[in-house]
Amino acid sequence: MRLGSLLLLQQDSLRPRASHDDTPHAGRNHARRLQVISQLASTATVVALWPHVEQPFHLTVWWLAMTLVLALLQGAYRPLRTHTARSEDAALHHYFSSASVIASGAAWGSLALAGPYHASPQSQAIVFMVLGGVTLTGAGTLQHSRSTTIAFIAACLLPLFILSVASPPPAMREAGLWLVAVALFAFGLHVLQHGHDAGPDSQPKTDDLPPEPRQTLLDNASAALVLSRGHRVDLCNRRFAEIMHCSEHEIAGLRLARVFENRVDWRRHARAAANAIRRGDTYHGSIRLQRRDGSVFSAEVTGQAVDGTETPPRIVWVAFDITDKIDATSREELHGAQLQALVCKSADWYWQTDSQHRLMHVSRHADIPHDDTLEHSLGRKWWQFHRSGREPSGQAALREAFENGKGFRNLTVELSNGQHGPRWLLLSGMPRLNEHGAFLGHHGTANDITEQVRGSERVRHLAYHDALTGLPNRRLLTDRLNQAIARAQRYHERVGVILVDLDDFRRINDLGGHPAGDRALLETADLLRNCVRSSDSVARLGSDEFVVLLTELEHSTSAEQVAAKIMTALLASHATHKPISASIGVAVFPEDAGSADGLIEVADARMYRAKRRGGQHIESRERATTIPGPAQQPAFSGADAAPR
Repeated sequence: MRLGSLLLLQQDSLRPRASHDDTPHAGRNHARRLQVISQLASTATVVALWPHVEQPFHLTVWWLAMTLVLALLQGAYRPLRTHTARSEDAALHHYFSSASVIASGAAWGSLALAGPYHASPQSQAIVFMVLGGVTLTGAGTLQHSRSTTIAFIAACLLPLFILSVASPPPAMREAGLWLVAVALFAFGLHVLQHGHDAGPDSQPKTDDLPPEPRQTLLDNASAALVLSRGHRVDLCNRRFAEIMHCSEHEIAGLRLARVFENRVDWRRHARAAANAIRRGDTYHGSIRLQRRDGSVFSAEVTGQAVDGTETPPRIVWVAFDITDKIDATSREELHGAQLQALVCKSADWYWQTDSQHRLMHVSRHADIPHDDTLEHSLGRKWWQFHRSGREPSGQAALREAFENGKGFRNLTVELSNGQHGPRWLLLSGMPRLNEHGAFLGHHGTANDITEQVRGSERVRHLAYHDALTGLPNRRLLTDRLNQAIARAQRYHERVGVILVDLDDFRRINDLGGHPAGDRALLETADLLRNCVRSSDSVARLGSDEFVVLLTELEHSTSAEQVAAKIMTALLASHATHKPISASIGVAVFPEDAGSADGLIEVADARMYRAKRRGGQHIESRERATTIPGPAQQPAFSGADAAPR
C-alpha cells in the first residue's frame, strides 16, 4: 500500500479546528467545575435530608464516600489531561472518562441505599427529586456515547427503582413507572442535545462534513478512497464505487461489514484496525471484499484516523484492487515451482548464496540417497569446502568465479566426507539480482561426480602403475628418475639405480602355476619397499624385473649397501616355501651415466652380467659381489611341483 495516497486526505482542513473547550486548560477547568458542583449538590442533599432521617450516621458515611470518590476520580484524571495530543492517550482518556461517569452515577444511586428511603415520606420525596434531577442534568450535559449515558442513567436510578418496586411509597404507588419515564426522558434529552455524535452505529449525514474532505474524496484519484465514521461509510470516491460495481449513493451510509466477504474476516480486521488506530499507527492489511453482485476480489487497504481525539474517530481508507497482482504472483510461484522441479530432475542439488557468498539454502533431489553434508555446512563459502592442503589452484579459481559476480559452469569442489573418503561436486551458477539490479548472491546446481572422479583416478593410476603389485611402471619411474637427476645436479648429490631380476622365476611359474608366481612377485615388491626409505621409489619393469631408485645419496657405495640388504632380505624370505634369489645390477649418477635411460641401461647390463655368473650376485661399477646363501637349486623340486 502506498502511504503517499493518504496525502489526499491529510490536509490541515481535514482536521477539525480545536475550540476553546478542547484545550487541556479548558478540560481541566471543566472537570474541576463538575467536581465542585457535585460536591455542593451532595452537601445540599445531606442538609435537606438530615432533619428527616432517624440515623444520620449512614447519611454521613454516604457523603464522605461521595467526597472520596470525587477526589479519587479527580486525582486519577490529573495525569491524563495533559496528554490528549497522542491518540493512545486520548483513547485512554476516553475510557477513563466513561468509567468516571458511570462511577459517579453509581455513587449518586447509592443514596437510596443509605437509609433515607425508609425514613419518612418527606425523605422519599427528596431522594426522588435529587436522583431525578441528577439524572436529567447528567444526561443533558454529558458529551459521551449513548452507551455511557445509558450506563450513567441506570447507575443513578436502578437502586431507587428496585426499592420503589419492592416497597412502593404510600403516596405514589406507580413510582417505578415514573422512574422509567424519567430514564427515557433523560435519554431522549441526551439524543436531542448531542445528535449523531452519540454512538458509532448511528447513520451519519454526509451534509454535516466539511467541504474539504468531501472534495478530496470526490477527486479523480487512482486509488479507492473511503471516509468512515464508526462502522459506517460517510463518503467514497468514484474509484471505490467502480471496483464495487455500484454507485456512490448506494455506498454512502453502508455498514463496513457489508463489503467484507464474511463476518469472521470483518471482525478480525476491525479489531486489528481499531488497535492500530488507537495506538496512533496506520493500519495495513490485505482483505477479501464482496461486491453488490456477490463477486469477491482481493484488496490492499490502509487506514488512518483523521483526528485521533474524535470519538468515534473518522478514518480515511485507501484501497487498491490487487486481484491481478495476486494472480500474477501465483503464476510466478507456479512457474518457479515448475522450474525448480525441472532443475531438481537435472541436478542433485539446488543451492543459493547471499551477497557475501555464504551458502544459505540447499534443496536435495528426492531421488538421491540422503546426504546432509551440505545442509550441515550452511553459512560457509563454497571455496571453504575444499579439503585443506588439496588443489589450492582449484580453490582460488572457485573463489574468483564467485567474487567476480558473473555466471560460471562446471567448477569442481572437493568436500571432506568423514570416513568415506572425499566427495567431488560439479558446480554451475548464476548471479541473483533484485528489481533494482543489486547483487543478492548466486544460485545454481551441483552434481555429484565422485564416481566419475574416482574412475578417472583409477584409469590414471593404471596408466602409471603396475596392475599386480601397484608399483610405479617404467613411465612413472622415468619421470621420477629425471626429477631426481635434476635435483642431484642442482645440489651436487648422487642418484642410485638398482635393477633386480629374480632367478629361475620361469621355473616357479612352470612348477607352481601363475598363482605361485604372483605370490612371489607380491612378496618381492613388499620386501623391496621395506628395504628402502620413504623418499626412494620401487618400480616394476617387466615380469620379474624390479628397479629401486635411490635419491639424495652422498657416496656411490651407499647404493651397493642397499643392494646387499635387498639380496639378504630376498634369501631370507619364504613366500614359496623356498628362498628367492636374484641377480642385481647397480648404477650411480653421475659416475656411471648422466641420464635416466643411461642409468637404466648400465644397471641392466650389470644385472645380466651377474646372471651369467650363475645368479645370486650383485654387479656394480667397482666389483661383483656374491651373497652367501643356500646352494643353487631349483625353487621347486619335483615333489613340490603342482600339476597344471
